[in-house]
Amino acid sequence: MLFLQLLFLFLLLNTFEVSSSPLSRSSIVGGQDARKREFPWQAYLEISLKNKPGYIITCGGSLISQRWVISAAHCFDSSHILTDSLVRLGAYKLSNRTRGEQSLHMKRVIVHEKYVVDKIEKGYDIALVELSKPVSYTTYIKPVTLANADGDFTLGWECWATGWGRIRENVPLPEPQTLQKVKLPIIGNRSCQRLFRNFYNIKPEMMCAGYKEGKKDTCQGDSGGPLVCSKISRKRWVLAGITSFGRGCARPNNPGIYTRVSSFRKWIKQHSGV
Repeated sequence: MLFLQLLFLFLLLNTFEVSSSPLSRSSIVGGQDARKREFPWQAYLEISLKNKPGYIITCGGSLISQRWVISAAHCFDSSHILTDSLVRLGAYKLSNRTRGEQSLHMKRVIVHEKYVVDKIEKGYDIALVELSKPVSYTTYIKPVTLANADGDFTLGWECWATGWGRIRENVPLPEPQTLQKVKLPIIGNRSCQRLFRNFYNIKPEMMCAGYKEGKKDTCQGDSGGPLVCSKISRKRWVLAGITSFGRGCARPNNPGIYTRVSSFRKWIKQHSGV
């Protein structure tokens, strides 16, 4: 009986897509189905590994130009195989190929030089993925605007996170795996630090989003996805954050922690020209 329990645990851990850190997260708890074409910059990354043939890590990302997608550094390590890894753009229901969807191979991945592998809580969790060829823009596929270096997303902004990952801790998104969205308010870094106390050090290049009572959040399985914000009166979306990590999913006093895009505008421009 013990053998069967251990075998089941082994199969469970090796069936679900697991990213490189147990703290990593993203997808949606307490969200709802997005509308088709509502978030045309949303990317789905399928990353193959050299040391695990047939095994795929999945992450989210955001299209920022015809050639570049931005995601989380912890989605990648030295064992990924670019020629076998794909970026799906224009996807909506993962189980069904969406009309207008495009899949492209990865040409190059640039991970921030200050990111420390398996130390996601230290920050710099950002990576750029160069596509093998330019993607064609359509009504299903469009880039998102990057936050300016002085971007501040507190008062007067409406923010949403999107993804295809878990709907609760260790509970996968059911078929047909429709893109999920959830509205999340930004929590100032000082307030966020008080919530986490000494558990995490919330650095200036990070940002927090969520609710003190929990219930709505990003979760496991699709890290690197977008947190987009818009002035309530304008509805012009700006990429404010990249889903990075957290303590569980949708727990009270544990908001999600995101890479603050505005802190990396110079780095993004230097490496991608965007």
